[in-house]
Amino acid sequence: VSLPANYIERYQSYFLHSDFGDSATTVDVVANATTTAMSILSNALLLILTAPPTVSEYGIHHMPPCFVKEQTSIARSNTHEDIIGESSNRRSFVTSALALLAASSTVNFPADAFPNRLDAGYADVVPNTGTQPTDLGFSKRNSRTGGSYFGLKPCDNRSLNCWCSSAPLDDAPARYLAPWTSPNGSESMGDVRKVVDSYQLGQGGIDGGGFEVVQYDTANNYLYVQFQSYKKGFIDDFECWYNPASGKFDVRSSSRVGKSDLGVNGKRLEYIGGRLEKEFGWTLERRKRGGKLV
Repeated sequence: VSLPANYIERYQSYFLHSDFGDSATTVDVVANATTTAMSILSNALLLILTAPPTVSEYGIHHMPPCFVKEQTSIARSNTHEDIIGESSNRRSFVTSALALLAASSTVNFPADAFPNRLDAGYADVVPNTGTQPTDLGFSKRNSRTGGSYFGLKPCDNRSLNCWCSSAPLDDAPARYLAPWTSPNGSESMGDVRKVVDSYQLGQGGIDGGGFEVVQYDTANNYLYVQFQSYKKGFIDDFECWYNPASGKFDVRSSSRVGKSDLGVNGKRLEYIGGRLEKEFGWTLERRKRGGKLV
C-alpha cells in the first residue's frame, strides 16, 4: 500500500511554508491531511481484500510486500492449498485493519461544541469560540459620556456585532436597544427562560451550533446564555437582567470574534423578543423602519 506521489512532500511543504492565522486553521489542515490519508489507505485495503490471488508465469504466488511473513531462497510451489491459506490470512489481516481504521476514524464533536447542535454537520471543524469575556453580568460601570451606570457591559460604538440596553443612549447610539417591559415586572424572568429552553435552532439561518444556559440567577433575575454558529462555531453571549431601578429588563447580545455579525445578534433578539411579545404579553420598543427591534 503506497500513498500518491509527492503526498508527504506536498503536505510537509504546506506546513512549513504556510502562514497560519490561528491554531484552529492549523488543526483544520492537519485534520484534512489525515482524512485524505485514511481515505486512501481504506480504499487500498478494500482493493486488496477483494482482489483475487495472483500467480506469476513461474507459478509463484506473489503477495503484497506488507503481507510477506518471511523470505527464503527456495520458491514455494503454487498449490491450491497455498492460495487458499494465503487468501484466508490476507482476509483476516485486512478485516482487522479495516476494523481498526473504522474505530480510529470515528468523528466526535469537538470539546467546545454544544451537544444540542442542530446535527452532526461540520462536526469535524474545530469551533472558533473566541475568548469568553470576564466582565459580563450586572455591575457598576463607567459611562463614556461621563459618570457611571449600573447594568450590563456596554457595546463598542465601532462594532457592528453588539446590542445593549443598559448603557446610556449617548454612549453608543448605533448599538442601543431599548429595555424590554414585562407585564409582571421581576416575576417575568421565567418567561425568558421558557423561550430560551425552547429556542428553535437554525431559526433565521443562525445558531445551528446549539446553545447553553451558563447562568440562571433567579434571586437577581439574571440569565446568561451562549449561542453557537453552525459552520465555524462562533460563540455569541446573550444576557438578560431585570433592572430594579427602571423596572424593565436590560438585554445584551454580542459576538466575541470580528467586527460584524451579518445581523446574527439582531435576528436572535428579534426571535426572543418576538416570542415574549406574542406568548407572554411583553412590550418592546421597535424602530420605525420595518418595525424591527434593531
